Amino acid sequence: MYRYIQIASDSTFSTHPWKTTKVLITSIGMAAAVTACSEPASPTNQPPDSSPSAEPVFTTPTVELPLATGETVLFGIKSCKVYKSASSDGVSETWTLLFEPAPYPLPQQCIRERLEFDGEFIQIEIGTQALGAGGCCTTYAAYRSRDGENWEVRPATSITEWQVLE
Repeated sequence: MYRYIQIASDSTFSTHPWKTTKVLITSIGMAAAVTACSEPASPTNQPPDSSPSAEPVFTTPTVELPLATGETVLFGIKSCKVYKSASSDGVSETWTLLFEPAPYPLPQQCIRERLEFDGEFIQIEIGTQALGAGGCCTTYAAYRSRDGENWEVRPATSITEWQVLE
């Protein structure tokens, strides 16, 4: 009987650290997933993204698109959401949501944001990636426009030709 207890005792000690390690790793993974899925609290009370609002805190510098009428349209990106604002006398009016990533059933993160004016087009590129995945992108789109109203799109990185956005 002493041998049985000794064997059981050795067996318990040898497998117990693995169980503890599995629980610890699982707990850390769950905490990381929950943390990654939640956006940090905003320092200001901003209305929902779909309504016009004061200037959000953008993750890329804003870009101006000069129009033939002498007016300027401003663009900004925050967490792969593209915003647009008309400008009068160099002051932005209201920011409205213009483009956002397509819905995806799993948690994702914004990994690609590009916003620039090349002298002819305002060019925008946004891409998200599923958490834990590699490569680019779970959702992706590139947009361009000469006037901020009529847009062309490339819906995938493998597509090189621009298509009219309807």
